Amino acid sequence: MKNTMKMVALSLVVGMAGIVGCGEQPAPDDNTGALTQALGEDAQVRYARTKDRKDIAYRVIGDGEQDVVLVHGWMVSGAVYDNLIEELAGPDYRLIVPDLRGSGLSSMPKGGYSLRNYIKDIQAVVDDADADDFILAGHSMGGALAQLYAASYDDDLEGLILMSPVPASGFPLPQESYDLFAAAAYDTSLQELIIQISSVDLQPEDFAAMADDAAGVKPEAIRQALDAWTGADFADKLHKIDVDTLILVSDDPFMNPALLQAAIGDLIDDSVVEYFPGSGHYLLVEDPASTAAHIDAFISGLD
Repeated sequence: MKNTMKMVALSLVVGMAGIVGCGEQPAPDDNTGALTQALGEDAQVRYARTKDRKDIAYRVIGDGEQDVVLVHGWMVSGAVYDNLIEELAGPDYRLIVPDLRGSGLSSMPKGGYSLRNYIKDIQAVVDDADADDFILAGHSMGGALAQLYAASYDDDLEGLILMSPVPASGFPLPQESYDLFAAAAYDTSLQELIIQISSVDLQPEDFAAMADDAAGVKPEAIRQALDAWTGADFADKLHKIDVDTLILVSDDPFMNPALLQAAIGDLIDDSVVEYFPGSGHYLLVEDPASTAAHIDAFISGLD
């Protein structure tokens, strides 16, 4: 049964690639869960309180002058950044990594998983961490959140980094794909399938860590957030973003350079789409060294 579901899932990805205009892509390699939240003695776990009284856990790594806030995407927690943190951590940065509501060590409400409520989580963490002139980075759904935050509250932003981001116009799925993603809220085997079909070069230990992380996300968060990011509708606000923006993509079976250029890059002044080969949607997990190199170069080039 599981092999049958995998074949169905793979066929859905191929169909979706055709819909969004992807070229031929490399095939992927064939109660709360325990989470790996600490990265050595230097990582601090703190909590911020939102305006709607949710407790948002976030990690602080390093004490450099440049604050970098890393916002995770759908069906995972801030732990998805662990590989990238190992590459970025150093004397220049203070990395701030939240678990959005419903994930990781944060509050797990039964409802309210909208993009606007996630923005409250980011605001609370930024305020609690006293982040100033910070770089805001987001992956996948976190990339959509980073766009929305930057379009709404850009006074303290130094730059914007979007990694395989969901466009501000959303990402409608074919019905069969939507049904698969929705069912994953209550089925860990489908969560694992989604991670597999979204990846190109995911190592077994990273797959295991991501699957464990996903299993700990509140099912209602997975289900409701799916509607939030697929139905995002704020592309008309992207012209308000006036900070330098880096859009990173690899061999993502869902988001490709042409799509991201048209849906995001063409709508944000001072933005650039940079492609590097060899990883899938989770480029920050699959190839953290290349991802970090692009991020370092971008930050170094900021005025």
